[in-house]
Amino acid sequence: MRLLLAVMTVLALATPVGAQRQDTTRLPTGVRLDVFYNTMNRPLVAVRPFAGPPEAAAVAEQAHAIIVQDLDYSDRFVIAEVPEALKSGPVALSAWNDLGVVFLVTGEAEPLGDGYLVRLALHDVPFGTLKEIQAFRVPRPSDAGFRIAVHALSDELVRWMTGQPGMAASRIAFVRPSRDGGDELVVVDSDGENLERVASAPVLVSPAWAPDGRRLAYAELVDGAWQIVERDLETGTKHVVVRAPTGAVSATPTYTPSGDRLVFAMLYGNASEFHEYDVARRCCMRRLTRSSAVDISPTFSPDGRQLAFNSNRIGSPQIYIMPADGGPATLLSPFVYGESSYYTSPEWSPTGTKIAFHGKSRGGWFQIMVADAADVGAPVSQVTQEGENEDPSWAPDGRHLVYTSVRASGQGLYVVDTFTGRERRVVSQAGAKVPAWSPTLRRAAELALAGR
Repeated sequence: MRLLLAVMTVLALATPVGAQRQDTTRLPTGVRLDVFYNTMNRPLVAVRPFAGPPEAAAVAEQAHAIIVQDLDYSDRFVIAEVPEALKSGPVALSAWNDLGVVFLVTGEAEPLGDGYLVRLALHDVPFGTLKEIQAFRVPRPSDAGFRIAVHALSDELVRWMTGQPGMAASRIAFVRPSRDGGDELVVVDSDGENLERVASAPVLVSPAWAPDGRRLAYAELVDGAWQIVERDLETGTKHVVVRAPTGAVSATPTYTPSGDRLVFAMLYGNASEFHEYDVARRCCMRRLTRSSAVDISPTFSPDGRQLAFNSNRIGSPQIYIMPADGGPATLLSPFVYGESSYYTSPEWSPTGTKIAFHGKSRGGWFQIMVADAADVGAPVSQVTQEGENEDPSWAPDGRHLVYTSVRASGQGLYVVDTFTGRERRVVSQAGAKVPAWSPTLRRAAELALAGR
């Protein structure tokens, strides 16, 4: 994203500094940077090996492995080792209680039509009660939807235990180098599995998910011209939303929360503004803003009332918030007069409370930051420490972020839990960039939950 911002900034160099400062911008005072993690204890959870007849043994084993990993990756629990003596037979809650286990998950699989039925039970160990028991339908392991269906079961277990949504039944889109020297847009499951190629172009950036999880918008440079594209992942249909005029750049698309419109940046000459296109009706382009600076990377609050974006209106790239229907912009990033800083790539969390971005001050490497969307001027949390980290994107649970990282331990896409600071690498890929985390894939989840 830094390269794209640099291109757009070069095209805007004709803008006088004085003209840039005519924008009505509120600047906070006393902003500082903090590193803070929640260190509360996580409950101990055990997942006993799933039972089932021989013809369902492979499904039981695979579903068990996926669910154990998903619960671990949720960062809400500590996963207990299951003693050999407790792997089968009657459920002895007193023995599990002696081990300090808070929740015990048991399960079984059986054939059902052209798929399988997976029955899950959640035991509240300290209280000695059966908290939940339900059956779910999943396809065969050879089906492309098997893993995402099991991920949906993991999310249901998270909801049973915490009352909050999980994030396993989701996918991550990102761009990587293609074999022909261009760019390739791919998607993977939230755990890095099931890689699927979506599109390729000489230059491809800024993937963005629609709220329904079945469409991706992105910007590409083809035959010397930038264009915004929307692709339906179920049908493979590609629709060119807008092709920028010669010398212009169209980039950083984002969907409105309703999913029926796309907003993106268009820079032509010395002006960069946000435009809106009705993708539901495939018509009705209109300009939303007028600016003398380079404004890019719009991102909506979940209620659609506010817009965060990146702008160089006070010289260096910074993060701002403004009303979605227009009005003065407020500086969000930790800008300090007299100190060099660079902040870009904002994304509003699905909970509406936080905005993530990457940046640096006083030199150093880029790191992932999280700001309180409702309290401009409050301390900004730095959630990464090692290497250079860029382009954060929120998981549907509103607590995890995926981002690109270059560090001694390896390049690729990493995920951090913003509550605990726990990190993991989800994609090992040099050159992976601009990740975008999907919302929960509700159609896959509904298919699994329909078997209850």
